[in-house]
Amino acid sequence: MADTQSKKISAIADASGETARSSRIVNTSAVVERLQVGVLVCNVTDANVVESLFVNQFARDVFGLKDSTQLPCPLDSIWNASDNHVLAGQILEVFRTGRDTTFEWSIRSGVIERFLSSHLMALTDHEGSVYQVICTIEDQTAEKLAERNLLHHAFHDALTGQPNRVLFRNKLEEAVSDCQREGHQNGCAVLIINIDRFQQINESFGHSAGDRFLISMASTLRRCIRSSDTLARLSGDEFAILVSRFKDVEEVEMISRRIHEAMQQPYDLDGNEVFTSVSVGVATTLSSSTHPEDLIRDADFAMHRAKGAGKARTEIYHRDSHQRARSQFHLETELRRAVERNELDLYYQPIIDLSTSELHGFEGLTRWTHKDRGFVSPVEFIPLAEETGVIVPLGRWAVKAACAQVRKWIDEVGAEKTVPINVNVSGIQFARDDIARMVEDGLREFDIDGRFIRIELTESAIMANPTRISESLQRIRKLGVKVALDDFGTGYSSLNYLHQFPIDVIKIDRSFINQLEPGNAPYKILRMIGMLAKNLGHEVVAEGLEDTDHIKMLRDLEFGYGQGFYFSKPVKGDEASEYVYGNLPWDK
Repeated sequence: MADTQSKKISAIADASGETARSSRIVNTSAVVERLQVGVLVCNVTDANVVESLFVNQFARDVFGLKDSTQLPCPLDSIWNASDNHVLAGQILEVFRTGRDTTFEWSIRSGVIERFLSSHLMALTDHEGSVYQVICTIEDQTAEKLAERNLLHHAFHDALTGQPNRVLFRNKLEEAVSDCQREGHQNGCAVLIINIDRFQQINESFGHSAGDRFLISMASTLRRCIRSSDTLARLSGDEFAILVSRFKDVEEVEMISRRIHEAMQQPYDLDGNEVFTSVSVGVATTLSSSTHPEDLIRDADFAMHRAKGAGKARTEIYHRDSHQRARSQFHLETELRRAVERNELDLYYQPIIDLSTSELHGFEGLTRWTHKDRGFVSPVEFIPLAEETGVIVPLGRWAVKAACAQVRKWIDEVGAEKTVPINVNVSGIQFARDDIARMVEDGLREFDIDGRFIRIELTESAIMANPTRISESLQRIRKLGVKVALDDFGTGYSSLNYLHQFPIDVIKIDRSFINQLEPGNAPYKILRMIGMLAKNLGHEVVAEGLEDTDHIKMLRDLEFGYGQGFYFSKPVKGDEASEYVYGNLPWDK
């Protein structure tokens, strides 16, 4: 009994001792099984076959191994040799060199591709020979897929899924390099495609409908190109196509024709049939630079030419056209600088009283003498100023220059002998500037009466924004400034303007004067205009007078005033001052 108890006590004591000792013992097998890292232990047989001795649970899950898999076994029997050849090769290399290594590899399990990272560690015996290799496996699939997703978004348009500008440029750079390596036996081309009137789709159906339209447009364009070509979306309503290889430009033109033909079919947008067109610009390595950015730039330039020529068409880039455009761009920059630096001149062409040959006034005409190009025609720089918005500061400068000249004449000869100056104001300036305020500021700055400044505008300017211009003209006339309608008779419905708008002076276009013969149609029309103007109390000025016959006929028609080279060409301020002083060359 005592022995039994003693044994029991001893057993308890022994058990307690074993528990204490076991708490210090690490069950490495259990630890390795629970690691969230795969562990393989491998060796190499005499036949140079990699053999798996141990595979923990994480690695079995990665490889899709069943628990019933018998170990050791050849590596090839665990999963397909085409997937494990990277691992097997690395293990054999560690056995050969004894050096640890780290590498990335992948295996495919069904349709799923797993991206793995492994570290191989050599186990050596007392002689330094490698007898086993430990392989750790980390599953980086989630990170790799996230990285791929980020790369996809970095190089693709989120809406259409097509390549974006960055990827398009990279592919274009590769295509250009290929052409150069082949000695330019083949060419590559860039097509820039802009959707005509896309803004109207957004405004009519909303932006979400516009997005659906862009997705459909991408699908349509994709069907128009070859499998080897690249379609990209560059911006809101602009796509690009890279024709990576062609032997004849006709191949590129064929793609363009297919695109225009596809555009003739309507799009179904929320049950609405939508028709649209595209403007296409083409640049090739045969006609443009071989630099990728230059190709894109030149194709974009050609596309804008297509839009300017009426849309729904294709323009192929030509260097001479681009050179002219660049020249215009430089001219615009220099024109801005000329306005800022007060490098322009206001010339004055006299307006004559036809009955007395006395000076009645001047038309102020802007002239530009470029430091390198010399005289630049107003026909060239005025339309450019209107297109670019430079016309606003240019017009302000002209009004201020005219006011300054009037102030000079008043100071020198008095208000009684000073004559008014007509200043031309563009319809663009009426739309973008407060003309009445501008004139009022000029009159106030130089302390002159409104009767010394007259505003000239054309019929086309009135047509652009009749309501706004009518309001401005009413305010201008309240300042005592008269309004002249220039180029009268050249278009639209001129006679209506005489009673619809606050007009004081009618200026007959030179095209009427050039055709004038006694009793012909222009003669009869001018007689009717003269009678109408007289009844309405308007002054009439005939422009472009160059011979005595025309002047005699206009006097017979009782026209009051005229201007033209017969009397004087436009002259600088000093010469115009001589006319104001009474030195009239036409009256000698």
